[in-house]
Amino acid sequence: MGEQDQFGLLQDFLMKEEEILSFVCEEDTENIRRIAPILKIGQVEFEEVPGEGARRSGRVRQIVSYYSDNPDMEAEPEAWERETFAGTVIIFRVHPRMGESWDESERYLAKKMIAGFALVKKSVYLLNGFRHSVSHDPELNSKNLRYGIYRITDLIQSGKIEDYAVFFMNVNSTGEMNSQIGRDNGTIVLSRFIKRLESILEKPEAVWRVGGDNLGAVVRKEKTDRFLEMLQGIYISYGDSADERYRVSATAGVCPGGREIRRTSEMVDAAQACMNTARFVRHTPYLFYDRQMLRMMENAKHIEHSFPKAMAKEEFRVFYQPKVSLLTNEVIGAEALCRWVQNGKVIPPDEFIPVLERSRRVCDLDFYVLGHACQDIRNWMDHGGKPVEISTNFSRMHLNNPELSKQIVQVVERYNIPHELIIVELTETTGTTHMQRMKELVCKLKEEGIRTSVDDFGVGYSSMSMLRDIPFSELKIDRSFLTYTTDTRDRSAVMMKHVISMATELGMRCIAEGVETPDQIRMLKEMDCFRAQGYYFDKPLPREEFEKRLVRGAYEV
Repeated sequence: MGEQDQFGLLQDFLMKEEEILSFVCEEDTENIRRIAPILKIGQVEFEEVPGEGARRSGRVRQIVSYYSDNPDMEAEPEAWERETFAGTVIIFRVHPRMGESWDESERYLAKKMIAGFALVKKSVYLLNGFRHSVSHDPELNSKNLRYGIYRITDLIQSGKIEDYAVFFMNVNSTGEMNSQIGRDNGTIVLSRFIKRLESILEKPEAVWRVGGDNLGAVVRKEKTDRFLEMLQGIYISYGDSADERYRVSATAGVCPGGREIRRTSEMVDAAQACMNTARFVRHTPYLFYDRQMLRMMENAKHIEHSFPKAMAKEEFRVFYQPKVSLLTNEVIGAEALCRWVQNGKVIPPDEFIPVLERSRRVCDLDFYVLGHACQDIRNWMDHGGKPVEISTNFSRMHLNNPELSKQIVQVVERYNIPHELIIVELTETTGTTHMQRMKELVCKLKEEGIRTSVDDFGVGYSSMSMLRDIPFSELKIDRSFLTYTTDTRDRSAVMMKHVISMATELGMRCIAEGVETPDQIRMLKEMDCFRAQGYYFDKPLPREEFEKRLVRGAYEV
């Protein structure tokens, strides 16, 4: 075959390649097979060598064979090489067939062939790279929110969304994970967690990173239960050792697709709202979007919208639940509790506190209660009354505030209140980072003469380490310890007895909350716990009634 005919075949080959929009596919192999015998081609391959920047984003070295038929790998190939982005080098090579060698003109044609092929494929390669960068998260080497939005939108527009559900997920305790195994290993765990979730899915199903420790997914409805089961917790390896693995779980909101869904944002927003409610309000692993959920969300929006005006109008009232000495039955203090009175109707705390925690407005409310409690103590002192110590609750949401102790002291000193009359109640926490911040807070308040109490002791999982590491002044035993039994030989009672003994030896006072029966009083006394609060003595009282209670003195029980 003449050189002119060979150039004609080469031109036809390249024109055919321009029609192939994929980077590598069967059409490439068939197209090369037609020209390979004429040009004595044994193999056509592509190699990608990622630079350091590309490797950090998850790209790895790869070799792709477009065509291979008895190549002579010892013979010198013809190659086309370029640097593309982030130091990445791409190389296209053509090898002769075994037993055949190129003369000068044939090598020239092979060189032209691989250069033309490379130029055509390079444009597809760069386009794929651009698509990857646009639709992927570089840190986790996963799909990103833009990709997820595209997938959901495509399903809605094609009328297939009824067969799918959209997830919005928050990976639990990533801060604690990074503290325990390091941020680099934490990134590996998150990346592999996403890959494990993807392992049960098929296109167009997908998992993507929304940002931070938030993930999204679109999943076929028949796989929803299996997907949720994986979210409850799976072990992910981050090293070669059997010990190098971490249990990962996530809280999820789920919005099932339906005919009424018309916009992608509706599904994403609904799933996110369900996740927030599951995490901050219901404290449950997942919630589905339904009519009941819709009513809860509308109520939450009403609470958030009404809160600033309610604060300005002082619709939040401070009630006091007496703390009583079981030795004398006298009131020795009280817990300041918040009630929202709106248009004559009392909104229960369990309806608005979790909502305010989600938006962090609970921090404003906590200082509101502290301020009003200090104002009441000041008023009692100014009118010759005998003040008692008052405890106020501070949400764990405050723990990210490095100025918290200073701000608490400022409020107390604004009303010229003796520091020993204020107790700050803190709910136990499980996170390592929060534990350290809580320790710093408690130590700073102790230096200022303000006591601290660990609230709801026994509900969480880090109780013993908290007693060991944080110098609380008081241990508040959760009501759940009292509801199991009043038999001091019962297992829970034995645990409670030893906790009280241990706390006492550590220099902490113990007080039981939720006390309602004489048998519970008897059991507490037998366990040497001589402080209590609960309906056995009084419910939370408005300020005026609590003042009368102080005047009356000891309870007659």
